[in-house]
Amino acid sequence: MSYRATASRLAWAVAAVASDGLVRGVVVESKSGRQAVTAKVVIDSTGDGDLFPYANIACETDIPAHFRIANLALCFWVDNVDIKAAMDFRHKDPKAAMELGRKCMEAGGLGGFMTSNLPDQEHVVWFHTRYPNKSQIDNEELTRVEMLGREKMMKTVEFFKANHPGFEHCFCVLTSPQLGTRSSRRMIGEYWLTEEKDLNNNQPFKDTIAVFPDLDRGQPSLDHPNMFIPYRALLPKEVDNMFVACRAFSSDVHVQDYFNLIPHCIAFGEAAGTASGLALKAGVGIKDVDIIALQKQLAKQGVPLPDVSKKVNYKYDGPALVNTQGFAIPH
Repeated sequence: MSYRATASRLAWAVAAVASDGLVRGVVVESKSGRQAVTAKVVIDSTGDGDLFPYANIACETDIPAHFRIANLALCFWVDNVDIKAAMDFRHKDPKAAMELGRKCMEAGGLGGFMTSNLPDQEHVVWFHTRYPNKSQIDNEELTRVEMLGREKMMKTVEFFKANHPGFEHCFCVLTSPQLGTRSSRRMIGEYWLTEEKDLNNNQPFKDTIAVFPDLDRGQPSLDHPNMFIPYRALLPKEVDNMFVACRAFSSDVHVQDYFNLIPHCIAFGEAAGTASGLALKAGVGIKDVDIIALQKQLAKQGVPLPDVSKKVNYKYDGPALVNTQGFAIPH
């Protein structure tokens, strides 16, 4: 399918124009002022379900503090590092390296770094951060954590430059342009994916539009290697012409913790965009899209999808994990 799109950069969606079960447009603000963009189909890809309050879409926001998605991030990259000297120090005296990281944290910085896997970044390391918070949709809290993150960044670079072998001539080359949220609003949509019903189910949905490898749950991932996403998980109950194609898709906190990363959201976006085109072409609502036609079009575009007509009788019969005693599913 081929459609022409008009891009509008540097515009923030600040409200939805909703009535009678439809989102009729989105209000945006930019250097041009406040404008309304009307549409037959709207896709919320804000990441945090920013249109939910204006369209009265039901959602959850609670996240246990120990979950991955409970933390905010403000990553930064440090250049001009002698990687060999830094890694030699780590390998030759790991206790001293750990002690140095601890002292950096006591000084208000961050203790650990990772080398870059990208080409032409032989002297770049990056600091991957996790910041506890009270809310990922409260502006005052977001501002507090971002300022904290930038303060820790400066203290980290200062400490490493003065104390860590290999960092003597380093400098901060890049910071995240804004604070990274890992999860906030989670829609309760036409189908709500949950740990109890779906994380341990090997049977694809009739309306499966994406399949993801299940990699991070230990033995349960071996027993249930695929996670299937139904079309209905992108559809709000309250609105008939809007998709949620981001990490705010319809899921509980457990599903969200494992399947709300960038590759997952790319798949949501492709499914929503493709379905929008089919709906407009057929003159039907997005909840009346021909699912088989949608799946065929996605497959034509290279999306791997299961044969939903077959019953899956999968049972893992390979070796068990080397040591499962005391294993805790990572969050």
